[in-house]
Amino acid sequence: MEQRNKNKNALIGGLLAIVFVMAVGYAAFATQLNINGTANITSNWDVHIDNVVATDTVGTATSKSITPDFANLPEGTKTLTASFETDLVAPGDAVTYTVTVKNGGSLDAKLSEIAFNFTENDTNAIQYSYSGIAKNDTLAAGASKDFTVTVKYKDSITSQPADADKTNELTMTLSYVQDTTEAGA
Repeated sequence: MEQRNKNKNALIGGLLAIVFVMAVGYAAFATQLNINGTANITSNWDVHIDNVVATDTVGTATSKSITPDFANLPEGTKTLTASFETDLVAPGDAVTYTVTVKNGGSLDAKLSEIAFNFTENDTNAIQYSYSGIAKNDTLAAGASKDFTVTVKYKDSITSQPADADKTNELTMTLSYVQDTTEAGA
Protein backbone atom coordinates (compact mmCIF):
# COMPACT_ATOMS: atom_id res chain seq x y z
CA MET A 1 0.00 0.00 0.00
CA GLU A 2 2.83 2.29 0.81
CA GLN A 3 4.32 1.58 -2.59
CA ARG A 4 0.99 2.38 -4.15
CA ASN A 5 0.84 5.74 -2.34
CA LYS A 6 4.37 6.52 -3.47
CA ASN A 7 3.47 5.75 -7.07
CA LYS A 8 0.32 7.79 -6.74
CA ASN A 9 2.23 10.74 -5.25
CA ALA A 10 4.89 10.47 -7.97
CA LEU A 11 2.20 10.40 -10.64
CA ILE A 12 0.46 13.45 -9.15
CA GLY A 13 3.82 15.26 -8.83
CA GLY A 14 4.67 14.44 -12.45
CA LEU A 15 1.28 15.66 -13.66
CA LEU A 16 1.66 18.88 -11.65
CA ALA A 17 5.13 19.39 -13.18
CA ILE A 18 3.71 18.92 -16.69
CA VAL A 19 0.86 21.37 -15.97
CA PHE A 20 3.39 23.87 -14.60
CA VAL A 21 5.63 23.55 -17.70
CA MET A 22 2.57 23.96 -19.97
CA ALA A 23 1.43 27.05 -18.03
CA VAL A 24 4.88 28.65 -18.29
CA GLY A 25 5.07 27.78 -22.00
CA TYR A 26 1.63 29.20 -22.64
CA ALA A 27 2.51 32.39 -20.77
CA ALA A 28 5.70 32.76 -22.79
CA PHE A 29 3.90 32.34 -26.13
CA ALA A 30 0.86 34.37 -25.13
CA THR A 31 2.93 37.49 -24.33
CA GLN A 32 1.97 40.31 -26.69
CA LEU A 33 4.86 41.82 -28.63
CA ASN A 34 4.47 45.50 -29.56
CA ILE A 35 6.82 47.06 -32.08
CA ASN A 36 6.57 50.78 -32.61
CA GLY A 37 8.53 52.82 -35.11
CA THR A 38 8.46 55.78 -37.43
CA ALA A 39 9.70 56.06 -41.01
CA ASN A 40 10.20 59.34 -42.85
CA ILE A 41 10.79 59.79 -46.57
CA THR A 42 13.06 62.74 -47.12
CA SER A 43 13.78 62.45 -50.84
CA ASN A 44 12.68 65.00 -53.42
CA TRP A 45 12.26 64.99 -57.21
CA ASP A 46 13.58 67.95 -59.18
CA VAL A 47 14.68 67.17 -62.74
CA HIS A 48 14.40 70.07 -65.19
CA ILE A 49 15.98 71.87 -68.12
CA ASP A 50 18.22 74.45 -66.50
CA ASN A 51 19.25 76.39 -69.60
CA VAL A 52 19.24 76.43 -73.40
CA VAL A 53 21.74 78.59 -75.31
CA ALA A 54 22.47 78.95 -79.02
CA THR A 55 26.17 78.03 -79.07
CA ASP A 56 27.07 77.69 -82.75
CA THR A 57 25.75 79.01 -86.06
CA VAL A 58 26.69 77.99 -89.58
CA GLY A 59 26.22 80.28 -92.58
CA THR A 60 23.65 83.04 -92.23
CA ALA A 61 21.46 81.18 -89.72
CA THR A 62 20.26 82.93 -86.57
CA SER A 63 18.45 81.85 -83.43
CA LYS A 64 15.24 83.90 -83.15
CA SER A 65 13.97 82.63 -79.81
CA ILE A 66 14.07 79.89 -77.23
CA THR A 67 10.90 79.21 -75.26
CA PRO A 68 10.67 79.49 -72.34
CA ASP A 69 13.20 82.22 -71.65
CA PHE A 70 15.29 80.23 -69.18
CA ALA A 71 17.22 83.31 -68.03
CA ASN A 72 13.99 84.96 -66.84
CA LEU A 73 11.81 82.10 -65.61
CA PRO A 74 9.68 83.02 -62.59
CA GLU A 75 10.92 81.60 -59.28
CA GLY A 76 9.91 77.97 -58.85
CA THR A 77 9.06 77.45 -62.54
CA LYS A 78 10.67 74.34 -63.95
CA THR A 79 10.10 72.50 -67.19
CA LEU A 80 11.34 69.58 -69.27
CA THR A 81 10.13 71.16 -72.53
CA ALA A 82 11.83 73.73 -74.76
CA SER A 83 11.01 75.18 -78.19
CA PHE A 84 13.50 76.54 -80.71
CA GLU A 85 12.78 79.15 -83.39
CA THR A 86 15.56 79.48 -85.96
CA ASP A 87 16.00 81.52 -89.16
CA LEU A 88 17.70 79.49 -91.87
CA VAL A 89 18.44 81.34 -95.12
CA ALA A 90 20.37 78.95 -97.37
CA PRO A 91 21.13 75.24 -97.64
CA GLY A 92 23.77 74.28 -95.07
CA ASP A 93 22.70 76.95 -92.55
CA ALA A 94 22.41 75.57 -89.03
CA VAL A 95 22.09 76.58 -85.39
CA THR A 96 23.31 74.34 -82.57
CA TYR A 97 21.81 74.74 -79.12
CA THR A 98 23.42 73.51 -75.91
CA VAL A 99 20.79 72.23 -73.50
CA THR A 100 21.59 71.76 -69.81
CA VAL A 101 19.38 69.39 -67.87
CA LYS A 102 19.78 69.37 -64.09
CA ASN A 103 18.85 66.93 -61.36
CA GLY A 104 18.37 69.17 -58.33
CA GLY A 105 16.66 66.38 -56.39
CA SER A 106 17.96 63.65 -54.14
CA LEU A 107 17.01 60.69 -56.37
CA ASP A 108 18.87 59.46 -59.44
CA ALA A 109 16.84 59.88 -62.63
CA LYS A 110 16.74 57.93 -65.88
CA LEU A 111 15.73 59.41 -69.25
CA SER A 112 12.72 57.34 -70.29
CA GLU A 113 11.95 59.32 -73.45
CA ILE A 114 13.26 62.18 -75.54
CA ALA A 115 10.63 63.44 -77.95
CA PHE A 116 10.77 66.08 -80.66
CA ASN A 117 7.63 67.58 -82.10
CA PHE A 118 8.73 68.66 -85.53
CA THR A 119 6.10 69.33 -88.16
CA GLU A 120 7.80 68.54 -91.43
CA ASN A 121 6.72 70.58 -94.41
CA ASP A 122 6.24 69.35 -97.97
CA THR A 123 9.82 70.01 -99.05
CA ASN A 124 11.40 68.56 -95.89
CA ALA A 125 14.02 71.32 -96.16
CA ILE A 126 14.68 71.52 -92.42
CA GLN A 127 16.08 68.73 -90.28
CA TYR A 128 17.09 68.37 -86.65
CA SER A 129 19.51 66.16 -84.77
CA TYR A 130 20.71 65.79 -81.21
CA SER A 131 23.78 64.30 -79.55
CA GLY A 132 25.18 63.74 -76.10
CA ILE A 133 21.99 62.23 -74.66
CA ALA A 134 20.16 58.95 -75.16
CA LYS A 135 17.20 57.06 -73.80
CA ASN A 136 18.02 55.29 -70.49
CA ASP A 137 20.87 57.70 -69.65
CA THR A 138 21.14 58.16 -65.90
CA LEU A 139 21.37 61.59 -64.29
CA ALA A 140 22.68 61.29 -60.75
CA ALA A 141 21.16 63.32 -57.92
CA GLY A 142 22.76 66.78 -57.88
CA ALA A 143 24.32 66.40 -61.34
CA SER A 144 23.87 68.33 -64.60
CA LYS A 145 24.30 67.16 -68.18
CA ASP A 146 24.85 69.15 -71.37
CA PHE A 147 23.76 67.93 -74.79
CA THR A 148 23.23 69.56 -78.17
CA VAL A 149 20.30 70.02 -80.54
CA THR A 150 20.99 71.16 -84.10
CA VAL A 151 18.43 72.66 -86.50
CA LYS A 152 19.67 72.65 -90.10
CA TYR A 153 18.63 73.66 -93.60
CA LYS A 154 19.40 70.50 -95.58
CA ASP A 155 22.42 70.70 -97.89
CA SER A 156 20.58 68.67 -100.53
CA ILE A 157 17.89 71.32 -101.19
CA THR A 158 18.40 72.70 -104.71
CA SER A 159 15.39 74.99 -105.08
CA GLN A 160 13.95 77.56 -102.71
CA PRO A 161 10.88 76.20 -100.87
CA ALA A 162 7.64 78.17 -100.96
CA ASP A 163 7.25 80.67 -98.09
CA ALA A 164 4.76 78.41 -96.32
CA ASP A 165 7.34 75.60 -96.31
CA LYS A 166 10.19 77.63 -94.81
CA THR A 167 9.02 77.63 -91.21
CA ASN A 168 8.98 74.70 -88.87
CA GLU A 169 8.70 74.72 -85.11
CA LEU A 170 10.79 72.32 -83.07
CA THR A 171 9.70 71.42 -79.54
CA MET A 172 11.73 69.05 -77.38
CA THR A 173 10.32 67.23 -74.35
CA LEU A 174 12.37 65.11 -71.96
CA SER A 175 10.72 62.50 -69.72
CA TYR A 176 12.58 61.23 -66.66
CA VAL A 177 11.70 58.49 -64.19
CA GLN A 178 13.34 57.42 -60.96
CA ASP A 179 16.40 55.27 -61.65
CA THR A 180 15.80 52.09 -59.68
CA THR A 181 18.92 50.22 -60.76
CA GLU A 182 21.25 49.44 -57.89
CA ALA A 183 24.73 50.89 -57.86
CA GLY A 184 27.26 48.35 -59.05
CA ALA A 185 24.58 46.02 -60.44
